[in-house]
Amino acid sequence: MYTGKPVKRLYDDKFVNGKSTYVDDIKIPALYAEFVRSPFAHAVIKRIDASDALKVPGVVAVLTYNDIAPLIKDGIGIWTTYEDPKQWKFVKRKPLADKKVRYAGEPVAVVIGTDRYALRDAVERVQVDYEELPAVVKMEEALEDKVIIHEELGTNVAFDQTFSAGDVDKAFSSADKVIPLEITNNRLIPSPMEPRGIIARYEEGSLTVWYSTQVPHTARAEFARIFGMPTSKIRVIMPDVGGAFGSKVHITPEDVTVVASAIKLGRPVRWTATRTEEMLASEARHNTFKGEVAVKKDGTLLGIRGELLVDLGAYLTYTAPLQPALIPLMVPGPYRVRDIRIRSRAVYTNTPPITMYRGASRPEATFIIERIMSIIADELKLDDVTVREVNLVRAVDMPYTNPFGLKYDSGDYLGLLREGLRKLKYEELKRWAEMERKRGKKVGVGMAFYLEISGFGPWEFGEVRVTETGDVIVITGGTPHGQGTETAIAQVVADTLQIPIERVKVVWGDTEVVASSMGTYGSRTAAAAASAAMVAAKEVLEKMKKAAAKLLGADVQEVSYSNGEFVVGNKKATWDEVASFAYRSSEPGVYAQVTLPGDVTFPYGVHVAVVEVDDYGIIRVREYKAYDDIGNVINPALAEGQIHGGATQAVGQALYEEAVISENGQLLNTYADYFIPTAVEAPKFETYFAEKPHTSAYPTGAKGVGEAALIVGPAAIVRAVEDATGKRFTKTPIRPEEVI
Repeated sequence: MYTGKPVKRLYDDKFVNGKSTYVDDIKIPALYAEFVRSPFAHAVIKRIDASDALKVPGVVAVLTYNDIAPLIKDGIGIWTTYEDPKQWKFVKRKPLADKKVRYAGEPVAVVIGTDRYALRDAVERVQVDYEELPAVVKMEEALEDKVIIHEELGTNVAFDQTFSAGDVDKAFSSADKVIPLEITNNRLIPSPMEPRGIIARYEEGSLTVWYSTQVPHTARAEFARIFGMPTSKIRVIMPDVGGAFGSKVHITPEDVTVVASAIKLGRPVRWTATRTEEMLASEARHNTFKGEVAVKKDGTLLGIRGELLVDLGAYLTYTAPLQPALIPLMVPGPYRVRDIRIRSRAVYTNTPPITMYRGASRPEATFIIERIMSIIADELKLDDVTVREVNLVRAVDMPYTNPFGLKYDSGDYLGLLREGLRKLKYEELKRWAEMERKRGKKVGVGMAFYLEISGFGPWEFGEVRVTETGDVIVITGGTPHGQGTETAIAQVVADTLQIPIERVKVVWGDTEVVASSMGTYGSRTAAAAASAAMVAAKEVLEKMKKAAAKLLGADVQEVSYSNGEFVVGNKKATWDEVASFAYRSSEPGVYAQVTLPGDVTFPYGVHVAVVEVDDYGIIRVREYKAYDDIGNVINPALAEGQIHGGATQAVGQALYEEAVISENGQLLNTYADYFIPTAVEAPKFETYFAEKPHTSAYPTGAKGVGEAALIVGPAAIVRAVEDATGKRFTKTPIRPEEVI
């Protein structure tokens, strides 16, 4: 058995040896693209003069929107798999600015040439005359509609919906105390190690795209829609991807422009973002919840009411609609509160557009509800554990439908809280921290509980093939890009077929190899993709049994199988013998394709952080401990790695990272002062998974772990800082000057 064991990642040698192939490593004769970008947050484009740029040696073309407009049949829309366009006021985005720019850094023109360094000089020679307009960069000011970003909409409010359940007014009238609060998740930058990149080649009516993406089939469908091409004429290839964190799901205007340039010029065109361009292309979070909660003296949360305000930036990106729609649904978290009213609004501002980032709405919702729980504890002079014990959904109520209709599938939240805190030695740590503070040290311990929605459907694809020699090829709709989940899929298939894992190869990420795919995001691969592969493997095993029955001259019901050997009475045949026979029989070939339906599942857990604060307000997370119920754990080492990575990003969100926008809409950060945690800032980790997990309905029983630590980590870390300093913090990141 491989499942449940820390099998070493199967395909990592190339990364360790520097032999991986990212988009920028692909050797293909192609022109390079560089973008002319607006220096203003809001301005009218009066004139674009490219004559000087065209004189630069190696420059082939300078294209504006008017040059590529005839190729564009539709604009960049939203992810309709999960998002309803009818709920939104938005304009589908054009690949280059047309007549007007709406944020600093928006692409206005593309310069195409043979030398990427010469192109940098050419970009500076493109003369653009702008008429600067007033800009609005703050969400609250955007609500006033004094500056309208999209005139055709007549308002900056793109989404306005009230999520209401129960009798909120009654809950507040019966409260012993009403506590006001304001909680903010500030703007972040996902910052994958590999910036986004794309190569497009158009030949004889067919388009091939090498693309740093998480969703190759979705990208194919979007390119088909935007350019009015049949999907049969488009191939998207996902090479090695150096991280994504959700940011490479969305389709950027630069991507579309590169494709359009290749079609127009009839020559391959490539673009790899600079670090600065990556910072502009994908920003995330930035929202504020302002409201109040009704509580009883014993800590019971009776009701929540308030307003959620979400920043979209200048355009509605492919993935941004998730935030204002999903955050309210998950604000109840694992707790029994039934009376909730949240007005959720999303607004356009003259800032870089917001996209999806690891956790995508669940970190925000968890930060809100966990801050609420800790504030209740402080206001009522109760401890954190007691407040959560009072409010957690009970195991006897599972499956539980939350106030907004989400069905929590399985779990024992209270049991895990108690077992997890015992395992993590939370009470001992609290006593230790109190003693250390008496000695003059500023140390603190914080805990937070989370409930995550993951395993998103609606389906995933899996195919398993047995070759003539008995080797196995798994073609998965999952799109691993650093997580190692291809190893987990191989473990599941090897166990199902009872063959050595060395004989299993996992393939993904090419739309002409993989029949269909949703992709990897939302902690769904071990649940959805591995399950599809498992079901396909089971079907393949049945086909192998039928072939064995023919080979051994028996009925299929008489065939037994174990560890690579088929047996009928005293007759036997090996796996390889049956595979070889299958290709020589009247029904040659052994393979199965499965498109497996699926729905969301809900992992959960408790995490604990230990921090130390120095005299200058610099905070260090010394220890980070986690206890999670993520369903069946296919590979503990992979799962542990996800906790480590997510928790390190949680350190960044809680303490270091913030994309700062100036009053006139300029992104003020570079990576010199946008502080991503390194190994130096990473804490010591201690990770456990529930010994008796509550499984999902997926065949693997997995629930997902890819985003867990970033979902709950900021709340645990902020609580630890409060414990160390005696101050209250309701936003991320916590700045040193706020601590002193």
